[in-house]
Amino acid sequence: MEKLQHGVFALILAVIVMAVLQLMPQWHDALTFHSESALSQGWPLISAHFIHLDWTHALFNYLALAVIVAIWHRHLNSRWLLNAMLLSAVTISLLLLFFEVQFVGLSGVIHGLLLYCLIRDAKQHRWMWLLVVAVLAKVVAELLGWRPAHFVGDDVALIHAAGLVSALVLLKLERRRLSDAVPEPLKNKNAER
Repeated sequence: MEKLQHGVFALILAVIVMAVLQLMPQWHDALTFHSESALSQGWPLISAHFIHLDWTHALFNYLALAVIVAIWHRHLNSRWLLNAMLLSAVTISLLLLFFEVQFVGLSGVIHGLLLYCLIRDAKQHRWMWLLVVAVLAKVVAELLGWRPAHFVGDDVALIHAAGLVSALVLLKLERRRLSDAVPEPLKNKNAER
């Protein structure tokens, strides 16, 4: 049971959801992110991240997510990981509304989770800042036109860059409770009742 608290449960749940959605190609068009309609439809803000172009694309993302959970399992619990994936997905989608983008896949969220974990560890292990710089340099190179052979489409660099911004949101909201967003006078007023 202890291992389930270290992000493994969230990993298993995410992979099951992604696999089920991958087995339902008739839903893919409705769940795909299209910047001109995603906000009015709502679901694509999250769903597009959990469907993939094909099984190879899906397996690549499943493996990347599994590596993140394997490396940082001591720092992740399943609740945090699920929340972080959803928050990252929505952040990425909202950022991509400003561009003419159509996409599916988890790579933006993976970039966000990776950068978050690296920055968090770099606070204790200074040498890890080199890895943070390497990830940032990779995405800048993508934005400048470098395209690995496995890239599909011109928007992948934007998706990865939005993922890096989502890491900053995760860092900002880290360890904050929802009640922290409520102003003190309202907290005191509710406590008196």
